[in-house]
Amino acid sequence: MRRYYFPIFHNGETQADEVGELFGSAELAVQYGARVARDIASDPEYDHDAGTVVIVLDASGAEIARRSVRGGRKRWG
Repeated sequence: MRRYYFPIFHNGETQADEVGELFGSAELAVQYGARVARDIASDPEYDHDAGTVVIVLDASGAEIARRSVRGGRKRWG
């Protein structure tokens, strides 16, 4: 199991993830990041113009994926 982190960029500020989550593969971590983005987008009070992005980082801090929450559209990098 490896630790992955999911900081969230919202309204020009980054909310750090100091704890992270353990996953058996990067693919599972990316799927979790997508679920976090879907959950944010489904919140009725979510501002879809906020430019929110969920970022998936591995334990070394390397970005392995990102999910743009705006409009619920998927955009992986």
